[in-house]
Amino acid sequence: MSEVDRFADGIVLLGVPAVILVPLVVEGLKRLGLPVGWATPAAVIVAGLVAGLAEAVQVWPELAPAVRVLLAAVILGFGASGVYSQARHWERRDGRSGR
Repeated sequence: MSEVDRFADGIVLLGVPAVILVPLVVEGLKRLGLPVGWATPAAVIVAGLVAGLAEAVQVWPELAPAVRVLLAAVILGFGASGVYSQARHWERRDGRSGR
C-alpha cells in the first residue's frame, strides 16, 4: 500500500480514527475549562499530535504500548466523564437532586 493510499484511508491511531479521537479530546479539554474560543486552535493542535503519534508508531513500533496506554486513558477518561455528566443532567431533569 502506498503512502497516498494509506493517507486516503484516514488517519488511524492504533485502530481509533482521528475523526473520533480529536473531537473527544477537544470536548474533554472544554470540560476541563478550555474557553470555547480556543476550541478550534486546540483541535488543530490535537489533530497534529494524533497524526504525529500515528506516524511515530509506524516508524517506531516499540512506542505502540505506551501510545496504547495513553489512548486508552484518553478514551476511557473523557468517555466516562461524558457519561457521568449526562447522567447528572438527566437526574436533574427528572427532579432528583443529583449532588
